[in-house]
Amino acid sequence: MYSLLSGKFIDFWKSQYEEAFGGGMREAVQEAINPEKVNFLGLQANPAIYSALIASGLIIAFAIIVRIFVIPRFKKNPKGLQLILESFTTYFDRSATSSLEEKHGSFVGPYIFTMATFIAVGTLIEVLGFRPAFASINSSFACGVSTFLIINICGFREKKLHRIRRYVPNVMNIMSDLAVPLSLSLRLFGSIMSGFIIIELLYTSIFMSFAIPAVVTIITTFFHAALQSYLFASLSVIFVKEAIE
Repeated sequence: MYSLLSGKFIDFWKSQYEEAFGGGMREAVQEAINPEKVNFLGLQANPAIYSALIASGLIIAFAIIVRIFVIPRFKKNPKGLQLILESFTTYFDRSATSSLEEKHGSFVGPYIFTMATFIAVGTLIEVLGFRPAFASINSSFACGVSTFLIINICGFREKKLHRIRRYVPNVMNIMSDLAVPLSLSLRLFGSIMSGFIIIELLYTSIFMSFAIPAVVTIITTFFHAALQSYLFASLSVIFVKEAIE
């Protein structure tokens, strides 16, 4: 009798272990990497497109509210929300102007602030149960291409026709510049996707399917959002600086 009960007990936990760490995890990884397509304006798209639209809508709505209700009440001695907003904008503005000339820094500063905000919100949206906006290579590539355009705009503003001449005799310059949006896109996509897969694996495991994933998700997602925003903004400034030197 004892051996029968112990055998059933072992079989039960064996089946649970196989379900958690076997097929269940494989399915979770496959779903994270290749999710089911959703209908977007008649097209089959990655569900991350809705996350990107929601993140954009939240940022635009917040900006409108701040512009209408908060900015007109700004005071000389900032406090509360005004202090937070001024701290963030000043940080990104100084990051750009300290590395670049004033005419480029005043142009690049708002851009890196916008991209950092979008990356942060697009990543933090995972806490609400949505797929991260940058768990799609399309969203990540769009950010990389945007930075590539900013780099070349600043390069042409600084060097004018000399920016074009550097491509004529040397094909390697073309290849190195085209690698910039790819490296930015793939780095952002790989970082966000790997974090998303790890969280999915935690939720799949029967031994970690209660409080642990919720706590880990909040901590890692906030850290990941801040880190990826900072890295993308910093790399954008570095590439622009290289283009104007």
